[in-house]
Amino acid sequence: MTSLTSLLRAHRFATTWAVVCLLVVTSFVLARQATRPAPDREAGRAALATAGSLQDLGVRTVGNKALSDGLDLVARDLKAIPGIEVARQDASGTYRFHDRDVAYTVENVIARQQGDIDDALLVNVHIDSAFEGVGAADDAVAAGAVIQAARQLAGDDRHRTVIYLFNGGEEVGLTGADAFTRHLWAKNVRWFLNLEAVGSAGLPILFQAGEDDGKLIGIAGNTPRPSGSILGQWLFGAGLINSDTDSRVWRGEGWSGLDYAVFEDGYAYHTPLDRVERIGPGVAQALTDLTTQVARDITSAPDVGAKEASPYYVDVLSRAWVTLDPLVMKIWTLVLLLASAALTWRARRTWGTGTGHVVAWAGAALLGVLLAVLAGGLAGGAEWLLGGSHAWYAQPWLVYVVLLPLALLGALLPQLLLHRRRARRAAGQEGAAVVDGPRTALLANASALAVLGVVTAWLEVGPAYILWAAATVMLAAIGCAMVLRGAWRALPLVVGAFVLCVLIAQFAHNLLGLAVPMMGRLPTAIAMDPVLGVVAAVVAVPLALVFAPFVFYAGHPRRYVYATAAITACGLLIAGLSSPYDAEHPKLVSAFHEQRDGEDARIMLEGRDYHTPQDMGLLDRVAEKTGMSVREDALAAPKADVPAAAVDFEAAGPTEPVTVRIGANEASLVRITVTGPGLSVDGRPFEGTEAVLDVVGRSKGHTATIERTGPVKITVDQVFLRTGRAVEQVLAALPDWAVGHGRTVIQRTYADPQE
Repeated sequence: MTSLTSLLRAHRFATTWAVVCLLVVTSFVLARQATRPAPDREAGRAALATAGSLQDLGVRTVGNKALSDGLDLVARDLKAIPGIEVARQDASGTYRFHDRDVAYTVENVIARQQGDIDDALLVNVHIDSAFEGVGAADDAVAAGAVIQAARQLAGDDRHRTVIYLFNGGEEVGLTGADAFTRHLWAKNVRWFLNLEAVGSAGLPILFQAGEDDGKLIGIAGNTPRPSGSILGQWLFGAGLINSDTDSRVWRGEGWSGLDYAVFEDGYAYHTPLDRVERIGPGVAQALTDLTTQVARDITSAPDVGAKEASPYYVDVLSRAWVTLDPLVMKIWTLVLLLASAALTWRARRTWGTGTGHVVAWAGAALLGVLLAVLAGGLAGGAEWLLGGSHAWYAQPWLVYVVLLPLALLGALLPQLLLHRRRARRAAGQEGAAVVDGPRTALLANASALAVLGVVTAWLEVGPAYILWAAATVMLAAIGCAMVLRGAWRALPLVVGAFVLCVLIAQFAHNLLGLAVPMMGRLPTAIAMDPVLGVVAAVVAVPLALVFAPFVFYAGHPRRYVYATAAITACGLLIAGLSSPYDAEHPKLVSAFHEQRDGEDARIMLEGRDYHTPQDMGLLDRVAEKTGMSVREDALAAPKADVPAAAVDFEAAGPTEPVTVRIGANEASLVRITVTGPGLSVDGRPFEGTEAVLDVVGRSKGHTATIERTGPVKITVDQVFLRTGRAVEQVLAALPDWAVGHGRTVIQRTYADPQE
């Protein structure tokens, strides 16, 4: 035993880092595996079959035959379920969606399973797809899952009613949801369950609930595989996710509800790749089981109608459900701060650790938070400058070997420098106390976590639960280590580090699993590499504070710095040699066949991220393969051959209302964009100098009246799914690392003579 102990001491650096690496790898594997659904059973396979049938109809947009056929399909399947009432809704209206109005005519299929009372739960999915693809994951598979759930609920004794909405207009301004609020059955709805997708794999995750939906959040934890995180809700609330769901409409009606989404593998979202073949194993069954369980709980729970403040919520490896009351957490973080002070005082006698050293070290740890953000941003900037920009999109693991290691080093750097300074001082001054690095770092970092916990809890930053958990576990581990003797003192510290590493790994899996595909598709004028580096720093900070004591226990901190630098350098080299896209993680390219007033037709190529098709040479490549000529960053094309509607403008003067008349049309979308002062459209005012009106589903035509206080410019874009041979040639000429979709746009323009 003595020889083994001596051997371990002699190889402390290698042994410690072997343990750390084992903890990290095991934790991230557990976090990954925790979101793998169980295999599809009969219901899941049936849901996938429905998704396949909807997929076979093609792109389903408001007003087109494919969508109408899709609604017919689900209506037929619903009518085969005993005891269910099915209705078809055809509604018109105007809805303000963010900064634009949407004038619509939309169809929905609605079904009802009557309970003992009329108070109802609404279960919502949408049948329409985005313009870019056939929407197998978003949202056809959920539609199939809801049909299967309705079959399973058919024989239940229900206290409350269940209403199913198969929404025909989610992708065009939440119009199907707004239309449903006009239906007779809507007056009985009290709660909703909304199923969405921004990916195609993994368990569906609860990502949003209302401020008073505490009871529903509790119900969400009753599922066999609870999955959810306040992280998504916080990102939505902070406006950091440029998206919305139908719940926006229903919360405006005062209904309580839960938003679930499949979010892993977001690369196919709103692209032609969103097909049944891409849907992960078990997703359909997980959606079916989730819908069935939540519906049963809500329709049978005796007190679900009472409003209750929503807690912060998170699952632990999809096995346990944790809810945290915001007020309790504010008080708890103050308790943690007091506990850290008490343990620091106690450590003076137990470990001989100086209080001043702990306070100074805690200050260094807090400074490391800022340096982690800076280092993450610099790592992203270096990746961009060295030619590896966007490589993390095709190779997501590069985040973990380029951005995360440097952010970790930034978080630890102040502590490393402080330790070095104090070690030199102790060596140069006779009788000076030698600082116990591991124990000082342990106490200081727990104190820093407690301080961060207080700040974030009182600012009500829900995702900071990871800091509160880290402070709690670290302080508990320190307390146990002070009581134990000998080698046993290390046990609570290692166990605590493992528990926290699991929580951090799950947090990173959710955060980066959502951020990488989404940030890789943002249409921005700047590279997203530095921004993603900052996101990586959010993971690096708690990870660094938890593992800092191990760094100092291992000794030789320079080796850690050198290893980090080597890993980052290798990662940057790989990033520089890697393509930002591949067949599994493709660049989305839109080919718009444009026909404007008085101009020759052209085909515009647009990308969905920082790298434009022009900058990447795609335009020249397509021109070479198709034989088309390039003119002003576009391809010269023949006249667009689509049945464009007549568009007429009528105005009596520069301040008089302008009437825009659009004739009968087959367009999937007509967008009216107005620039000028004092604007309102059809009596609905707009702030600023731009107003946008989208017209969908109105094939018989539409008339809009624009009021203004001065001259205006009006453009009317008619957008068609239909494209000609020229666009087909362009799409066929794209490389295998790009996926494209085509549209035809006919534009008419009006401008006052003064313009």
